[in-house]
Amino acid sequence: MRFRTAAILSAVLVGGGMVIFPAFVRAVLIPSLQDPIPGYEIVILRVYMLCTMWRWVLAPLTVLVLFLIAALTSESAHKQSTALPRARRVR
Repeated sequence: MRFRTAAILSAVLVGGGMVIFPAFVRAVLIPSLQDPIPGYEIVILRVYMLCTMWRWVLAPLTVLVLFLIAALTSESAHKQSTALPRARRVR
């Protein structure tokens, strides 16, 4: 994974999961709640609660994990660890 890919994924996950999803639930789902809540709405509400309660822990953790994966799988780190030492020329 490249660092650019990690940056894009973290922006999408943090922006979508931590900001846009709770705003969508507050705007669309909560006003239309009925007395017997269907099972799928309970699942959506639980994910909403997770995103709102743990937002400040999940967002930096997501960014950290993605950039750690990018650093560990980058080509330069791979080349450094597998490079063979050059043989010296004898003159």
